[in-house]
Amino acid sequence: MITYSTEEAAKILGVNVSTIKRWSASGKLNCIKTAGGHRKFEMQHLTEFVEKHRQANATISTIPIENEEDLQLSEWILKKKYDVLYKFTLKQALNNNRQRVLQILKGLYLAKIGLHEIYDGIVTPVLHEIGDLWEAKQISIIEEHFASQTMKDSIIRLQSLIARPEIRKGVAMCMNLQNEMHDIPLKLVDHILEYRGYKVLYSGQITPQIYLQNIIEDFGPKRIYISGTYVKEIDQTQKELDLICDIAEKNSVDVFVGGQAFNLLNYEKPAVIDRLYTFQDVYEK
Repeated sequence: MITYSTEEAAKILGVNVSTIKRWSASGKLNCIKTAGGHRKFEMQHLTEFVEKHRQANATISTIPIENEEDLQLSEWILKKKYDVLYKFTLKQALNNNRQRVLQILKGLYLAKIGLHEIYDGIVTPVLHEIGDLWEAKQISIIEEHFASQTMKDSIIRLQSLIARPEIRKGVAMCMNLQNEMHDIPLKLVDHILEYRGYKVLYSGQITPQIYLQNIIEDFGPKRIYISGTYVKEIDQTQKELDLICDIAEKNSVDVFVGGQAFNLLNYEKPAVIDRLYTFQDVYEK
């Protein structure tokens, strides 16, 4: 669990230390008290405070400012300079700097930039570039794996920060096709659905289709999101997709699909509501 000191919280929220102490003493800003009586703040505490007490157009320093690079990074975040942020994030991922990547993602979210915008503007281009570098043999398979895992770990840690609406829209299920090993895009879909107010059943990699009917009966999802990047055997994968869609149609469950695999698969089924091409699509549809 990452926590921030009173001084760091003051830098993030753009106020002085005494103000942070006053807010936390009054209960306006939640914190954790250590055994020694020191205040520690989780990013969730700071995010909740911003949501409740800041004006809609307020800006804050979204990362602790310790040096010139921090100052520059905060400026890029607040000005939404995705072209330079993407390059900077890519460099951190290739250097396996999870702390810095997470700091960037948290900073963007704290700056009230929508998850779909973060994922379309930063995360997706970085992941694509990592893959392109490996295909061009500019990095090794190990370097590609470490960089991708750095992004994945940072994305998973970001989930604890996401504010979830109190009123739920219903239940949605996220699943990959059976032989799909790339689960980062599906995890991003998971985050956005939670952000929208859905309770998410996250199946992830290698989902056994034989249990789908039981899942629908026991947990009641009204939407299924299927992600596919790689197709090993087209005929087998098509049969799998057909089965999912048939079960969904019989149970009045809407299906949404996304990923390059669907360039090769026939997804024109009654149950399939739409194909999603961006994370903005996930947010809006």
